[in-house]
Amino acid sequence: MLKNERGNTLITVLLMSLIFTVLGMSILAASLGGAKRTETRERDISITYDSVKLIDQMTSELAGILPNLPLEDYRRKNTEGKLYVRSNFDIDLKNKLKDDLIAPYRTKENISCLNIIDLSGSSASFIDSSAPCMDDISDYDTFNIELENDFTRVLDIIIVTKNPVETEGKITRTLRKRLILSPLPSFLKYAAGSFSDDNGSGLFLNGSANFSGNVYANRLTLNDDAEYDLRDGTKKKQDTNMSSINGDLYSSTANLLPLLEEKNFYKDHVPELKHDSQFINIDFERTMNEAANEFLSSNGIPAFRTGNGSTFSEEIKSGILSSFAINTVIAEQVKKQAGLPEILQEIGNNNEDDFKSYLINTLEDASLLNGLIQGDVVIMAEDTSLELNEKLIVDGDLYLVNFEDLTINEDILVTGRTHLVNFNGKLEVNENIISAKDIIIESYVHNSGALSSKGIKVNGDILSGKNTAINALNTSIEMTGTIISNESFTINGDETGEPSENDQVIFDSVVYAGKRANISNVNVLGSENNTKQLVLMAKDNLLLTRINEFGNFDPDDEEGMPYIPEDERIKPLKGFFYTEKEAELYGVGSLFYINGGIFAKEKLIINAIRGETDSIENLPSKSSQLDKYSRFIVNYDQNVLLQRIDTLPIVQHLQIFSDELLIE
Repeated sequence: MLKNERGNTLITVLLMSLIFTVLGMSILAASLGGAKRTETRERDISITYDSVKLIDQMTSELAGILPNLPLEDYRRKNTEGKLYVRSNFDIDLKNKLKDDLIAPYRTKENISCLNIIDLSGSSASFIDSSAPCMDDISDYDTFNIELENDFTRVLDIIIVTKNPVETEGKITRTLRKRLILSPLPSFLKYAAGSFSDDNGSGLFLNGSANFSGNVYANRLTLNDDAEYDLRDGTKKKQDTNMSSINGDLYSSTANLLPLLEEKNFYKDHVPELKHDSQFINIDFERTMNEAANEFLSSNGIPAFRTGNGSTFSEEIKSGILSSFAINTVIAEQVKKQAGLPEILQEIGNNNEDDFKSYLINTLEDASLLNGLIQGDVVIMAEDTSLELNEKLIVDGDLYLVNFEDLTINEDILVTGRTHLVNFNGKLEVNENIISAKDIIIESYVHNSGALSSKGIKVNGDILSGKNTAINALNTSIEMTGTIISNESFTINGDETGEPSENDQVIFDSVVYAGKRANISNVNVLGSENNTKQLVLMAKDNLLLTRINEFGNFDPDDEEGMPYIPEDERIKPLKGFFYTEKEAELYGVGSLFYINGGIFAKEKLIINAIRGETDSIENLPSKSSQLDKYSRFIVNYDQNVLLQRIDTLPIVQHLQIFSDELLIE
């Protein structure tokens, strides 16, 4: 029987047509979807890029807004002479941010929301509360700045994006850029730098230093040879790698552009060049004069530091003598001794044949110390602890010496030299020290792990009409006040002590030095578990030598950027170091590791190699230095911008420190 198969061919054709149509539609749909996703992605990148540029533009415009809020207009002193911030400062700042920074840009077509969050106080708040970009910001971490006492402010710029072409798909990104507005001098914003643009000045990087943080230079010189001196003064060079900058390179000039080549930087990593037209230097002489004169005035001494301060010592002496009455009681009850006690003769520097001094070493004699005492005075806690609760005023030299605890709870005013000498126990000064001549602080006590019961601790401010020296000899000394030294400022450790480099001075201090500043053979740490720091500013040259000499990191193999070691044995110098003149530093035999920054107004020269060394005659070759930690490292400490440091100079207006940019 024959089957009728007519029509099957048609069905087959229709079926095949349907299959191919479906396949074609699927392919077409996939192609259209891919193209649409590609188009949406491109749009996302474009909108995000435009928003990043907008944040940079807002940051730049904010730098132009801040000079319209001169800080002098908002600074006032209360009845106690303490500076405070007028309440209208925050009102004026917020109005400027709202009217000049937020309003002009929030209506752009690719922006869903634009605002600024103020994180300065104890709680977060939007600058323009009428248009918040999110419902809840109560979880934001804030900085608890005392707004009535401090100009520092912390702001987050927030931008939420949108795609204005809805047919391309929904695109939403949130961008956050943190800005710190700081009244502190510009040099505190950088890991290292130099301001000068004169020929032969600027920042010189000889060899392979490493900076984790931004670097500033108006003139930069890069060399692949580290220079160093032998002990006999012979100058030598060591071929090494180039320096690494793990941050941005800032400048107010275009001088640095030709240097931005891979061959000029460690492992070919070229830092991004940024321009900082708002760099503001300090007026060092004016600032130091103001600090000194305010300190003297608050202590009732009519003396004034002006100009270079060459007559300052005599003015302090005259001011002390004119302000306090002479005590005649002690001259009748305590006889003078010839010369210094034997134990002080080697460290005392008064070689006059007829030198005589009062020796106070009992509680009864100590009770006589009130009013102005004429003559040199030795107060010695030799066999018993002494505590003085009267103002100590001496027309002569003063020696504070202890074997037992010696505590001074009132101001010390001296027309001659002041010596603090610690042999054992605790020597603690809880108020201010003013000395018309030198102040010498020297400790011999072995107090490792016993800082609370042994050693010298000065909790007040100190001012010397001449030089200030701190000698930490196999010991630890703690200073937590402002130090003003009319001439040089020196910190020395004991080069021959055992173990070496065990000397340390712990600071929470701002130091002004009218001449040179020298630091040698000593560790500089911060007080309060290393959360504070030393800020040292010198009018003349700055010299830091023999720090961790022939010490080595363990391990010394670096683990990628930012090339910061984690060896806890090597304690970083916790501080910021500034000179109006020049500084030349050597990370060749020494192992420099600064947690803070270093800056020279005129010339900063850094010489450094990488890797281990045990003597200056046995330096590693260039090839063996690769992948090793540098022997000169600066790890910038941003926290200094958020600390209230009353005795630092305040610049004319707030400056911007740009922090992290987050894109979500």
